[in-house]
Amino acid sequence: MTSDILAFFEELAANNNREWFMDNKSRYDAIRDEFVDFTAQIIDELSLLDPTIGHPDPKKCQYRIYRDLRFTQDKRPYKTHISFFLSSYGIKRSGEAGYYLQIGQETEEKPSGLFDGKAENRKGLHGNCCLGGGIFLPDKEKLAAIRQEIFYNTDEFLAIVNNKEYKKYFGKTFFTTKVLSRVPKGYPADWEYADWLKYNDYCTMHEVPNDIALGDGFKDYVMKVFRASVPFNKFILQATS
Repeated sequence: MTSDILAFFEELAANNNREWFMDNKSRYDAIRDEFVDFTAQIIDELSLLDPTIGHPDPKKCQYRIYRDLRFTQDKRPYKTHISFFLSSYGIKRSGEAGYYLQIGQETEEKPSGLFDGKAENRKGLHGNCCLGGGIFLPDKEKLAAIRQEIFYNTDEFLAIVNNKEYKKYFGKTFFTTKVLSRVPKGYPADWEYADWLKYNDYCTMHEVPNDIALGDGFKDYVMKVFRASVPFNKFILQATS
């Protein structure tokens, strides 16, 4: 990626207003165009590993830089990062399994209590670059289906999350909005693996060092991380399809 990408978003974070953005829009346009090309390359390679993502228009996989100000008191107009989401069945929205990449700052304050306070579950929120897979904000039916799949196909699930490559990038927890204090209703509280059922989201997340994000090998690195998440995404689709 262009060496200007992190500098641009750091400056935008300090000058989040329309006047500064319009003065620097040519910089953003160059970053966006390069990011679209990068997304297209990832789609070509990732679709061979996970055909469910298909071959969507890379421009439609990218999120807009304009923030939705309708339901927040934070009226800063622009996001301070650029990102894409490649989802199964070509749907770019929360609640579907897919693959996410973000470059730039994440400075939006989260409502009190949204995260469970454990640093390992918030990994990736404030890094300059993060990526991963899984499912964010699933509806209650899909969440119930994922928990049931973990309970009834425990060996398959454990083989995925205990895989050496998976653990190398994603560790031992999921990125989530909340971890329940108790085991969900309908499952035995004394079950050996009950903690895996307590997540409200099942997202893999990995932070990328800045030197890698700006280096020539970034695409290959991204593909290694996404490749490690493919089996887990397939497990989610198996549960929710």
